[in-house]
Amino acid sequence: MMNNIFNLIINKSDKISSNFYELVNRLEFNYTEEILNTLKEDKKEMLKAILYTLYELEIEQFQNILARVKREDLINLYNLCKSYDTDNFLSYYKKTIINKYTDNSS
Repeated sequence: MMNNIFNLIINKSDKISSNFYELVNRLEFNYTEEILNTLKEDKKEMLKAILYTLYELEIEQFQNILARVKREDLINLYNLCKSYDTDNFLSYYKKTIINKYTDNSS
């Protein structure tokens, strides 16, 4: 599923909302096919996971979070989550993003 969504996004499918493409552009995750071909596999997997997670957040209508996410935070949280051995990485990563942007303690 993640690869399918990634391909739709990269190929700028009309099955993906224009709001989502605006988010991808704002976060500078709008890589061309040429650039993707130069990325190492681990970086490509990170991009796929980030975009898929953002897509899920959009589908689940977390617009308040999507309006505030930052590229650097998404990458740092990805690397942090990768350092833990979890059964379902994507779910863990999504929950971590939600927790970061709904935490009112700071």
